[in-house]
Amino acid sequence: MLKKILLTVCFFVFSSSYAQTGQSKIDSLKRLLNQSDNDSLKIHYKLLIGDEFRNINLDSAIFYRNDTKKLIKHDGLLKKRWELFDTFLIAEQGDYNLAIKKTEALIPYYKNRNDYETLATIHNSLGIEYVSLGEFNLAADNLQRALEYGKKTNDKHSIARSNFNLGIVYFEIKEYKKSNACYQKAIRICEDIDYQTYLVYSLNNLSNNLVHQKKYKEAIPYAKKVVTEFKKNGKERLLSYPYVNLGTAYKGLKNYPLSEEYYLKAIRIKADNKDEKDLIITQGYLADLYMQQNRIAKAEKTALTAYKNAQKLKLLPEIASTSEILAKIYRIQGKYQKSADFFSINKSTQDSLFVIEKAKETFRLQTKYETAEKEKQILAQRAKIADHQLALKNRDFWIFGLTALAIIIGLMGFLLYKQQVLKNIKQQKDNELKLALEKIGTQNRLQEQRLSISRDLHDNIGAQLSFIVSAIDTIKYYVADKNEQLTDRLSNVGTFAKETIQELRDTIWAMNKSGITIKDLQSRIANFIEKAKHSYPNIRISLVTDKNIPDDTAFTGLQGLNIFRIVQEATNNALKYAQAEQIEIRISKEDDNIHFQITDNGKGFVEKDVEAGNGLLNMRKRASELGDELALSSTAGRGTSVSFGVK
Repeated sequence: MLKKILLTVCFFVFSSSYAQTGQSKIDSLKRLLNQSDNDSLKIHYKLLIGDEFRNINLDSAIFYRNDTKKLIKHDGLLKKRWELFDTFLIAEQGDYNLAIKKTEALIPYYKNRNDYETLATIHNSLGIEYVSLGEFNLAADNLQRALEYGKKTNDKHSIARSNFNLGIVYFEIKEYKKSNACYQKAIRICEDIDYQTYLVYSLNNLSNNLVHQKKYKEAIPYAKKVVTEFKKNGKERLLSYPYVNLGTAYKGLKNYPLSEEYYLKAIRIKADNKDEKDLIITQGYLADLYMQQNRIAKAEKTALTAYKNAQKLKLLPEIASTSEILAKIYRIQGKYQKSADFFSINKSTQDSLFVIEKAKETFRLQTKYETAEKEKQILAQRAKIADHQLALKNRDFWIFGLTALAIIIGLMGFLLYKQQVLKNIKQQKDNELKLALEKIGTQNRLQEQRLSISRDLHDNIGAQLSFIVSAIDTIKYYVADKNEQLTDRLSNVGTFAKETIQELRDTIWAMNKSGITIKDLQSRIANFIEKAKHSYPNIRISLVTDKNIPDDTAFTGLQGLNIFRIVQEATNNALKYAQAEQIEIRISKEDDNIHFQITDNGKGFVEKDVEAGNGLLNMRKRASELGDELALSSTAGRGTSVSFGVK
């Protein structure tokens, strides 16, 4: 859980502290702007003001970007500075792929100028953008380059930032010792040059790291130092972050009173800041603390509050964590049905399980309503009998006795009936729990089988195909000058084998995932596009994704593979046969569907005049498996469009 909030903490601390120092810089730059008569200097100052606004007010930063673009008349250093500023804003708006593409295009220009300071800034920016995409190897490569450029200019501020960012990357890939070392280097440098901003970031994240590694005693001094710095600089609203670290550290040391004290302090601050997501996470920590102390009632109340808020905000990770805590709590209390319900919510990634839970809840409410109605009828009947007894109190004793006997027999029958009903309900609940556990076990076994099959494909078939490629290359070497026809045929076989290996890797990629997010799919398509550009450098291939598509949109492994295969086949057809100059792959949201469209401006064709090959037939079959019909529109000389949707 600490891992989940690390980047959020860093960003929040950065933007808040920056807002306090950035405004004074903006005021100074505005004064210089008003005093300057030189047009180039004015543009330069405006770019600097826009960059300061980037972490304070994005709309103001965009205004300065648009304003300076109109003023730059010639390509040169100012134009490149503007382009770099533009990439920063694109990244701030979340389009990391486009930001990376534009940023990398600027690297040769600054390399030719030996501008190591700007190169360090560029690679630091690329590192953070790759972290956002989950490409940690590329992130580490860029941050190492930023570190090298910082050392060339002896820019200690840049070196501190690079070490700090590397600490984040190493934490994400579970290289905890390296992450700690990076933060410690950043701390030493920041203390040496009095770089307070990144000093506090590094202290906080190092404390976070040590807590995550269960080195609680080592974490506490760093967290307390962060508390001191925040109080000294009037940043009490940020104290919740070191308080959470302290609460977790003291919990690990079994100092439960101090742990509770710091968690409660953090919760109050997060509530005041309306920091709802982190508030839910911290409430989860507190509920876990109460469980360790066997304060089950408090744990239940705290976890339920967090769970309800997570549901209200539709925060899936927090729903999972809080439902897991509630499952444990109800298991301890012996409320096995509730425990099973929350366990299912925690483990399930299928919408059908949520439907089952809703059905169960409806059944329980209906049973409760029917029982209440029966009890109401019984009470009414008792009242009627009582009135009748009062009316007949002066009648014969035997009549009164018979009436009392009838009442007793009726009550005994009702009790027997109710006991049987409760027994049936209990048996039904036990059966439902058994079925739920069996279904979860089946899903786990299926996932294990999928992983086993993918490993076998990779280790056996993949290795054999690689051996075939190697053998073909060896044979080609020996017959290269002897039989040109054989060499060509061997080359064709080798190419086919390499393509088969790539398709095998794509299949393994899909099999290894129980769910494929829209980000996973974008990344896979982007990798395919990059490879295609190497073979067809003169053709422009672009990927455009609708920003309205939620980041948590996900497909099953089979759906993800079918989507990727259709996009791959349609793009390959355009590359090989259409003589296109431009290909666009567009992903958009239409009602409840995610729509995919591959368009080219090639020569096109008339479908009825062309015999349908395996590629087109396979695309139609895959689209059918996705629940849609492949739409193909092509006109001779005007290009081709292939589209399909996924619900």
